[in-house]
Amino acid sequence: MTPQEVILHFKGFEAFIKRGLPRELTRIVTHDTVAQIHTRVVDRQENAKGQKFSRYSTTPTLSGGTTAKSKRVGTQLAGSKAKRSQLDWVTIKRAGKNVHLFVVPGGYQEIRSIEGFGNQNKSFDFTGQMWRGFGVKRTEVSSDRFAVILGGKNQESQDKIDWNSEREGIAIIDASRSEQMHIKIQLEKEIDKYLKRAKLIP
Repeated sequence: MTPQEVILHFKGFEAFIKRGLPRELTRIVTHDTVAQIHTRVVDRQENAKGQKFSRYSTTPTLSGGTTAKSKRVGTQLAGSKAKRSQLDWVTIKRAGKNVHLFVVPGGYQEIRSIEGFGNQNKSFDFTGQMWRGFGVKRTEVSSDRFAVILGGKNQESQDKIDWNSEREGIAIIDASRSEQMHIKIQLEKEIDKYLKRAKLIP
């Protein structure tokens, strides 16, 4: 390979670093990292440091037992006249109307258990709205760096991420060290493939 050819290949490699590699980073994060974070949080209830998230609250809470995510609660706790008579009831104003709700003694943890979500530590997946909006928000590229920003792709999802992160005292969607290492390894593979195609390494 002549010196001129080497110079051209290195210029091509520089262009790949500036344009091709950010695209690869976005692809890797979109297809791998987003799924890895979701699986870790929902299935293992662990934050990026490998620690369990806090437990669901057992403080008594209110339910109407009528929504899609509380029908089992309504049936089990208030499904008959006899059951309803044993409950404590509270009337609140909602949209100018009186709404009658009953007290669930075991709090949100009891609601999740009745609805079939048995995990005691938080996985933030009860309605699924937050995770459906979770993904790559944007990619930032400058002369000396590039970054992929994760978060809620709609406002509702981002609000839930922010609220849950504030309550946990840690960003619940942060990538763990192993997830970051996966990105690094995949990017190094892409760099090696390019260098081999350009015959800059054997």
